[in-house]
Amino acid sequence: MKTLVVEPMPDLFWQKVDENGWRKYFVTETSDDIEIVIVRTKTQADKSFIMKFPKLKAIIRAGTGFDNINVHEAVKRNIVVCNTPQANALSAAEHTIAFVFALLKQHRIAQENLLQGSWKNGLQNNWEISDLKALVVGIGRVGSRVAKILQDLGAEVRGIDPFLNESDWQEKNIESTSYRDGIEWCNMLSFHCPLYKDTEHYFNMDILSKFSNQFWLINTARGKIVQEQAVVQGLKNKQILGFAADVFANEPWSGNIFTSYNNVYLSPHIGAHTSKAKNRLLKETLQVWKELVFHGKITNSANLKFC
Repeated sequence: MKTLVVEPMPDLFWQKVDENGWRKYFVTETSDDIEIVIVRTKTQADKSFIMKFPKLKAIIRAGTGFDNINVHEAVKRNIVVCNTPQANALSAAEHTIAFVFALLKQHRIAQENLLQGSWKNGLQNNWEISDLKALVVGIGRVGSRVAKILQDLGAEVRGIDPFLNESDWQEKNIESTSYRDGIEWCNMLSFHCPLYKDTEHYFNMDILSKFSNQFWLINTARGKIVQEQAVVQGLKNKQILGFAADVFANEPWSGNIFTSYNNVYLSPHIGAHTSKAKNRLLKETLQVWKELVFHGKITNSANLKFC
């Protein structure tokens, strides 16, 4: 199956292709006989993109999110959409936990105090993990890891995930809850769900108004899940104790709406920015491709979940 690699891949990707004798299947220029395309984050695989390939059978997303792919259009044309969800799971979970500690231990505020010569003056008491009632939205490969780490460190954890059944929840040993009940209970909200029509602006002004507790907010999933203006409002009225984000509605992000807050931690979408994660990404991409091409096996399909 003729495969187009739309965006640059690491040298190791092509090294593995050559080691296995697969180079004859891969091209880097568009043609009418392409059957598989491999994309990353920059390609917008919308309807016009898909229509360029009349023989297209599959889109493989080298990464986790499907938000840059029009899955509905692909389904209409019997095109399979797959991703590589394992590759980034560990590094993204670690990045989230790093945010948790930075928030609870007031790393930025404490450093500013120190550099300004204030020592401990005015510092609030830090939280311990056991003080947390964490609501984890999306109990997939990343969210389940985050939940397990928090549980092991002493936090109470509840989860939201419409794609899990009762036996899944039992296996993961996480208590399931509804969004409404969860936000009334929690003092930390952490997003790890995919972005699709049901989760866009999942955190918004209306949800903010439903919180009875002050809470910490973390988003390492997709930027459009969290409405930035609702975050600003929550910080202003001190409902949000602190905010951490690795993802933004528009990337690269160049906003300045959080510059006046020292309880905000931001990073430029680097949750998967480790050498090991990148190596796992290319290996998993080729594994998905191999199973499809040589065995007709579809792995990690988005077609049923997000349509």
